[in-house]
Amino acid sequence: MTQFSEVLRIESAMKNKSVKELEWALWYCGMRQAVPSARPADVKYWRAMQEKVQEVLAPPVAEKVYPTQKKKSGGRGLGMGPQDEA
Repeated sequence: MTQFSEVLRIESAMKNKSVKELEWALWYCGMRQAVPSARPADVKYWRAMQEKVQEVLAPPVAEKVYPTQKKKSGGRGLGMGPQDEA
């Protein structure tokens, strides 16, 4: 069974990460879900396809890594500036 040209276009947009094509793919997936005669299986398929396109269009944000507090070296306290050893 051959795939429809629209499905091939969406898959190539996800592969190439073309922003304009991905935006078109989002619109197309939404349009296919909104068709009154769409079967539940079709709506489920296009919803899943739309989620895939959204993941490619806006990848998940990386978790922020907070720096750890460095240990202070020994011999330093409050009010003690640099000490000259002479």
